[in-house]
Amino acid sequence: MARRKDHSREELTQLATQAGRQIVIEQGPSALTARKVAQAIGYTPGTLYNVFENIDGLIAAINIESMHNFADILRTLQQPGETSESRIRRIAQAYLDFHHAQPQLWSLLFAQPLNYNSDDYHAAIHAIFDQVCDAMMPLSSSPTLARQKAKILWSTLHGICLLQQSGKLNVSEPDPAEDLLTHFLDQFLQ
Repeated sequence: MARRKDHSREELTQLATQAGRQIVIEQGPSALTARKVAQAIGYTPGTLYNVFENIDGLIAAINIESMHNFADILRTLQQPGETSESRIRRIAQAYLDFHHAQPQLWSLLFAQPLNYNSDDYHAAIHAIFDQVCDAMMPLSSSPTLARQKAKILWSTLHGICLLQQSGKLNVSEPDPAEDLLTHFLDQFLQ
């Protein structure tokens, strides 16, 4: 029997987010359902829909947590006196490291369609992307160009990871993602 009123809305949100995150890590994004999350936390699926408008709301909560974690990682990479090129390389490597360490969470965040829009979600995106733009600024003549360069870098990283994850990166011969990234950055940062 499901528990009733054992947790506040905030506690229930955290419980569901953690349970959903664990399901994604263990079984992949396609396994994430309201029924599985509700069962994992001892509530009914209907209770989840009182907390999250729909499954996209739960996915967004998991993604926001992942983005906050990744933004924290990027902040720890900053070193006083570091060149922009070095910082960009470290950001790019951190992106690959996130994909290698948490491929299912990466997939939920970057490879799954999501129909969700909130101030919290956009703030989490900016907590990451603004750091990439800041790293690009010294190599750019304007904030617009820095943003565009950051998008090019992000798109390239995303493409490498998505192709690697789908098994389509090594079409003819194996090439480690790190090697491809290094070659790209050597050209991109000139």
